[in-house]
Amino acid sequence: MISFTANDFKVFNEQTVAGRMALIREQLDPKFEMLGATLSTQLAAVKLPVYINVAKHLRRHINPAPNTWFALGPYKRGYKMVPHFEIGFWDDRLFTWLCLLENIQQPAPYAAILHHQQHLIEHLPVGDWQLSGNHMAKPIQPLNTANLVAQTQRFTEVKKGEWLLGKEWFKTDPIFATNGAIENEIQQTVLELAPLYRELLAAIQPD
Repeated sequence: MISFTANDFKVFNEQTVAGRMALIREQLDPKFEMLGATLSTQLAAVKLPVYINVAKHLRRHINPAPNTWFALGPYKRGYKMVPHFEIGFWDDRLFTWLCLLENIQQPAPYAAILHHQQHLIEHLPVGDWQLSGNHMAKPIQPLNTANLVAQTQRFTEVKKGEWLLGKEWFKTDPIFATNGAIENEIQQTVLELAPLYRELLAAIQPD
């Protein structure tokens, strides 16, 4: 596997829309596809088939994309309206999130599962777990009971509420100096979140 490195963050130094998109397509997207295939195989082994969707940023015409990612979700076309994983970059960090985005039409069934699975969430394997309420913003909070309860409540009560759980690695982290190390961390993170992802899939409303 071609590993992510600290050099990958340099794509965000390019300030033009076309220039940054060209670098994302040339440098990051092929790595996304490769890691996505590995994660798909890993999740299929625990009976969680997923499809890879690499962000295209088709609506970016004036400002260059501030972040980029690929998603793993249960549907071949479209992922934002259902639980999914997102793995990607900001200019200063790499992230792996289990996501419930504002696009979800009926958040209540998902929130009920999050309440029911609070013990599972609070007893994830030891690690630097983080929460976020907005997949398009950088601020995060450490996973603890108070933050978890508040974020789940906000997800249900705020119109554009979102719920993300995962990990981030800053570009200065020495993990990027070892080939394959960050990919191993991402794979482990996704596996540890897989039981919660499986539970959340049960709340998807049939068409």
